[in-house]
Amino acid sequence: MQNKKISKYITEMAKIDQDLRFMAGKEKSLVNFMVYAIDAIHNYRIKMIIEKYSYPTQKLIGKDAMSSFWLLIQHQDYDIDLQENCLKYCDFEPKDKSHLTDRVLMNKGEKQIYGTQFKLFSKGKTALYPIKDRKNVNKLRKQAGLEKIEDYIKRHLKITGFSYEE
Repeated sequence: MQNKKISKYITEMAKIDQDLRFMAGKEKSLVNFMVYAIDAIHNYRIKMIIEKYSYPTQKLIGKDAMSSFWLLIQHQDYDIDLQENCLKYCDFEPKDKSHLTDRVLMNKGEKQIYGTQFKLFSKGKTALYPIKDRKNVNKLRKQAGLEKIEDYIKRHLKITGFSYEE
């Protein structure tokens, strides 16, 4: 049975996460500090949720709240153990799981599998973080419900306005 209270709580946390990150994209300074602060607060809240209810699943919180939970976990870059445990125990959608898998690998200094993570350079330049098997990446992406890597790169560049650097 779905827990509406915890679903709403997680969804509200994700909204705060996105609102702050959107503002940080436009401004630099205090807002950027607030993003790190809210990530730390969310880390505490996530751990309290897990302690009280166990790792969230779609059955517990619903598909939409599970997507919001994934977003929160995706931004917990300073707690790789939490990210790895959520990969193991949460039933994220395949596309979300692939993003988090790559994020964990990137945070551990390893090559990514699905090609979902970019590294940023100064002066508005970006590139994909290194991929373990570039030759088969589109096959793996398709299995995870992701678009072709070439289309993903084009979409990313259009959204960010960055230029691409290999």
